[in-house]
Amino acid sequence: MLIVPKADALTEPYWQGVKDGKLLLQNCRSCGLAWHPPTPICPACQAKNYVWRPASGRGTVYSFTVVHHAAHVAVARKVPYLVALVTLEEGPRVVSNILNCPAEQVQVGMPVTLTFQEISPGVVLPQFEAAQDLRT
Repeated sequence: MLIVPKADALTEPYWQGVKDGKLLLQNCRSCGLAWHPPTPICPACQAKNYVWRPASGRGTVYSFTVVHHAAHVAVARKVPYLVALVTLEEGPRVVSNILNCPAEQVQVGMPVTLTFQEISPGVVLPQFEAAQDLRT
């Protein structure tokens, strides 16, 4: 059993970007704010005038936890795993996993880079890894 995200009219550009290997953020044409998760209006100025732009893929770990007890059968085989709140270079924070990095090496403020992981055929999720210069 998988937990599979469902795209709707609002989130379809985001999920199509992920399938294409891009993390797209909504950017307000009125005030310039970039945000995530997708919403129909700018959270800062309430304008409905936005455009989707690719994120750089760079960020830093704002907070994280190591999950030792699976809250859902779909992730039971993955424990322990790292869940992080990542501050993107563009400003928004996203919840994601940290891959290919031992838990004891993850730190708040650690630079991370975007990667994509196919969790089942046709289902891709944005994930993060330690920035290249930190990998051993």
